[in-house]
Amino acid sequence: MASPTVAATTEVTGVPVTLPVLDAFFASDEAFTPELKTRLSLTDDQIAQLRAVAREETSKLRETETGDYGGTTAEARELAASRMKEIVGADKGSQLAAFVSERWRAGSDDLESKKVKPSTESVATAPNTVPSDTRIVVNAPAYRMDVFETGRLIKSYKVGIGYPEFPLPTGLRKAKAIIFNPTWTPPDEPWVESPSSKVKVGEKVEAGSKLNPLGLLKIPIGSPSLIHGGKTLA
Repeated sequence: MASPTVAATTEVTGVPVTLPVLDAFFASDEAFTPELKTRLSLTDDQIAQLRAVAREETSKLRETETGDYGGTTAEARELAASRMKEIVGADKGSQLAAFVSERWRAGSDDLESKKVKPSTESVATAPNTVPSDTRIVVNAPAYRMDVFETGRLIKSYKVGIGYPEFPLPTGLRKAKAIIFNPTWTPPDEPWVESPSSKVKVGEKVEAGSKLNPLGLLKIPIGSPSLIHGGKTLA
């Protein structure tokens, strides 16, 4: 089976920028902080403040015991805009939101070296279009992921999309690897060290462990996005 292409069901548009998304870039993308300095001329103090408020907001993300959650993407986006404006000002806040949106939408660790023209990819952007190539289509509103091989539907999966504060970016991404039985190293995030947590920051969780949220496989699709297994549905 050829390397799958991951696509959303709508064309590429602006990606809502939230504080948890900002936190994810700080945690997963080593080039992110240096580029904030060179491209946006942010100071170390401003970056430290942004990192702190983003980390604080991520630490608040919790599911209730029933699995219900009341947060919305719109609220998260408005909060991010307000906090970024407080720290770096209105102009730099807008530039920061555009930079994060651009980086996430591109789905590449090296934006400068990746110059892919839209015409080089076969992109099915119309609703309900059946692709003719090999790809994975994630239908966020339907919580469904369809796997196609040379235009034929192989299988559909019911999927979780995550928190509204981590809105799924739309567009086309290329998966370069499928990693089976992945290990998981808990990130340096507040929720990892919470009283109810059974894992520790930086301590590797072996593949197959009930504490490993990645499940049977993970598919990197560009920082900070990832398709992975998870808990068995009840």
